[in-house]
Amino acid sequence: MKTKNGDQPRQNVTIRDMATELGLSITTVSRALGGYSDVGAETRRRVADMADRLGYRPNRNAQRLVTRRTHMFAWVQSDNDRNFVDPHFIEVLAGVLRGVRVGGYDVILSSDTPERQIAVYDRYVRDNSVDGFLVNLPQQTDDKRISFLIDSGQPFIVHGREHRSDEYSWVDIDNFGIFRALTQLMIDNDHTRIAFINGDEHYAFAAERRRGVEAALDAAGLPRETVAIYNATHPMGEAGYQLTERALAEAQPTAVIYSSALMTVEGEAALEKAGVPAGAGMCVATMDDMLHPIDLSRYSGRVTFARSSLRTAGRQLAADLIRVCEQGGPPGGTLLPTEFDIADGIDASRIENVAGLEEQHLAI
Repeated sequence: MKTKNGDQPRQNVTIRDMATELGLSITTVSRALGGYSDVGAETRRRVADMADRLGYRPNRNAQRLVTRRTHMFAWVQSDNDRNFVDPHFIEVLAGVLRGVRVGGYDVILSSDTPERQIAVYDRYVRDNSVDGFLVNLPQQTDDKRISFLIDSGQPFIVHGREHRSDEYSWVDIDNFGIFRALTQLMIDNDHTRIAFINGDEHYAFAAERRRGVEAALDAAGLPRETVAIYNATHPMGEAGYQLTERALAEAQPTAVIYSSALMTVEGEAALEKAGVPAGAGMCVATMDDMLHPIDLSRYSGRVTFARSSLRTAGRQLAADLIRVCEQGGPPGGTLLPTEFDIADGIDASRIENVAGLEEQHLAI
């Protein structure tokens, strides 16, 4: 196979080969490839052209010895088979893989029991085998993974936030503001018996969503009993049908708010069985993480959606962690936007006053 210039590419081309061809020192060629400013622009161009013609590819092991960087990230998961078939996780993973590919990085995906996860992090840190870490589903309190990584001084990024979010980099949506807005929407449309089918409140995202719901009730002067809250265990999708049936029997709601569109799809079967399908008999609102395997088109106009893409979140996680590793600097967060798609016949005149607010009423 020939290069675009017609030259036959060599196997295992080294910096020494290029230095010989160009009549330059190995150090000059190495620094030219690294983009160092002490090498003239014309020399950098000649080296780049030669690398292209000869099909040179950098040896990562050699680079690691010089730069002490691996271009590898670690993502340690809980050893739970259900995690790896959860559509929410798959969406984030797809985004992360695309993001690291663009930046020239790879991801090591590993798992262990919750009790042994810190030992996995410690091994990666002691081995210097990765440049940084991805952490997802932060727990509401005492997340030992975050504590270890803060103490270790290793670069890492969290999908979500807990009470120490000023100490690390994160990517998140405004869980509090979104669910405050959805609850306010129900209240504005005269619903005073509402069911909230939430996720697992051991995790910060679900705890924040509950606080958003409760804040809307407090602002409206309504008792907390106005909303009956039902919690799934993680992963939360499979609970949609059972929790909706339970809510219909116990709370007899006129409106249901779901923490995931996956639970909405499953809950719709329970609503139809009870003769109160979304839109016609029941006011329904949900978080829509834009899961690719799920077609929500049949709910258009019948369900209110708060939309933010988990795949986009994954790409942002990768981009921000690469930036942290390559540029350093203080920790910071990226708050992803959310778009509201309001169901037909719903008065949404006040939703702009409560939606998209960055209010972090985090438990401290």
